[in-house]
Amino acid sequence: MAGYAKVSSKGQITLPASIRKHLNVEPGMYLQIVKEEEGVYITALKEGISGLKGTVAVSETQDFKKIRHQVMEEVTGDQAKAD
Repeated sequence: MAGYAKVSSKGQITLPASIRKHLNVEPGMYLQIVKEEEGVYITALKEGISGLKGTVAVSETQDFKKIRHQVMEEVTGDQAKAD
């Protein structure tokens, strides 16, 4: 199945109706766009952004509060060095 889309000045495209029907895309849904060497692939995510959970392998349980705190410290430290 092929379709054509024109890119707007803002980098936006409109998926052809046949592609939207094939992917069951509805307004407000998220699409995952994956770049490969030969092109890009578009997949509809049924659960929204939470559907991405588990798509990246991690070696241990993630503590997001701890990670956020570390990032905030790094950012503020970088800002202090720049001043």
